Amino acid sequence: MLSRLYRKRILLIDDQEMMRQQLRQSMNNVGCKRVLAVANIQLALEAIAAETFDLILCDYYLGENTNGQQFLEYIRTRDLISRNTLFIMITSEQAYEKVMLVAECTPDDYLLKPFTPAQLNARVDRLIMRQEELESVNRATDLKRWDLVVAECDRLLNAHSKYTFDILKIKGSAILKAGRTTDAHQFYEMVLLQRPLPWAKVGLAQALEAEGDIDRASALLRETISESPMVLPAYDLLAKLLALSNKHNEAMEILQKAGEISPGTMSRLRTITSLAIGLGRNDVAEQVMGKALDVNKYSPVRDVSDYTMLSRSLVNQNKSDAALGVVKRARRSFVDAASDRVLSASECLAYQRAGDTTKATEALTKATAGDMSGISSDVAMALADACITLGRESDAHNLIKQAIQNNPDDGNLMQKVLAVLGGEGKEEQAAAIIHSSRREIIQLNNEGVRKADEGLFDEAVTLLSAAADRLPNNLQIVGNAALALAQHMVRHGVDSERLKHCLRYRQSLADQSSGDPKLKQIDAHLQKLKR
Repeated sequence: MLSRLYRKRILLIDDQEMMRQQLRQSMNNVGCKRVLAVANIQLALEAIAAETFDLILCDYYLGENTNGQQFLEYIRTRDLISRNTLFIMITSEQAYEKVMLVAECTPDDYLLKPFTPAQLNARVDRLIMRQEELESVNRATDLKRWDLVVAECDRLLNAHSKYTFDILKIKGSAILKAGRTTDAHQFYEMVLLQRPLPWAKVGLAQALEAEGDIDRASALLRETISESPMVLPAYDLLAKLLALSNKHNEAMEILQKAGEISPGTMSRLRTITSLAIGLGRNDVAEQVMGKALDVNKYSPVRDVSDYTMLSRSLVNQNKSDAALGVVKRARRSFVDAASDRVLSASECLAYQRAGDTTKATEALTKATAGDMSGISSDVAMALADACITLGRESDAHNLIKQAIQNNPDDGNLMQKVLAVLGGEGKEEQAAAIIHSSRREIIQLNNEGVRKADEGLFDEAVTLLSAAADRLPNNLQIVGNAALALAQHMVRHGVDSERLKHCLRYRQSLADQSSGDPKLKQIDAHLQKLKR
């Protein structure tokens, strides 16, 4: 009987040549001939960018301060591999307990060294059986078609799949991502009636948050942490809710407790660092992010913002030379235009703190050169920080406003704005800026929609298109710009330039939120153009 690995495309990652040869031979022994073996994360990333793999076998220790956990976190959080790609982490028996303890982005399974080809085949065989049953669910997940994910889950549940609780977990997540808050609430309560599963409690807390019931969500998360202290997503969500309630010290304490259990994902470490800077606890920010960058020195999970936050914490402690050293290190890895902007802004802060206003002004001039429409929120915040340092408060407030309007639902907005404005004591000013910025974009959006409803399509298109170009991550604005353009062409005929912009906005919306209901409205109007 042929192994289920037969005809599967497999990627092996191990920094030891002898181990790669042994793994390749093990694959050959069970009938698998389509095997690519690479020595490091960079080669692995190039491989998965070039082709699709059915199975990835990755050693935990990869040399040069990198490991398989970093790699898995990076490719999963960026959707670089399909959910139908199996990921198995290989580790020694001695390291297994440690690896399991710190793994938050978990692989499909672990394989302990040494192992025989027969053991490998048996382990993978079981995983492939599960993967084959969930193939349609995973395919819909890759497409981010959440209603289809729910439908496929229901089909398998009705067929009495033996993977019931796996499917229920996927279904709950899909209902939330589809924006069906009430349905998600009812679903998780139904699951909890069957069994008090920690993931279902976290899911219910997410639904309660979406419904605006922050107090009940927070209480449920505290209960979950008390009963199941290893459920780290509960800490992250509770910290987010505390930050939204302006309880920043409590939020940081919760995340630090999570850090005592696990070193944490880069996402959590970034939140702790941002909170610490906003609270004026720059020594904590320096320690957390400095250690994270040392550990991930050669890892793809690093981001330019990690270096700018570390630099900021050093500037706040009057360590200007060290801050400039951090920026210099970052420039070796991040050479794109957006990174150049934020790193120049960081240099501005460091030079100004060192008393060199001339170099600070030169750095800010470089950071703000050229067209800044469509810059990301993180870039806008970094530039605002530099502007405040040089007394350009009006420019800073405009940049903060742009960042808020571009990502109005960012749960970390308050601590980001606080960090720019100067930390504790600025909560009221930060809240006022956030409130006025959100109100302004809501009014702009409502005005554009009103004009379209009244048939004033030229005015609606002009207003919403300009806003969409300035705020490419504000999905409500981008979606309404695409819809207004489609409505205009239905009423007045196809124009190649308008069609190009409509399709660009539609694609941007689909890329960022493929389940957005506005896509159906846009597509319905585009279909009319074909008649």
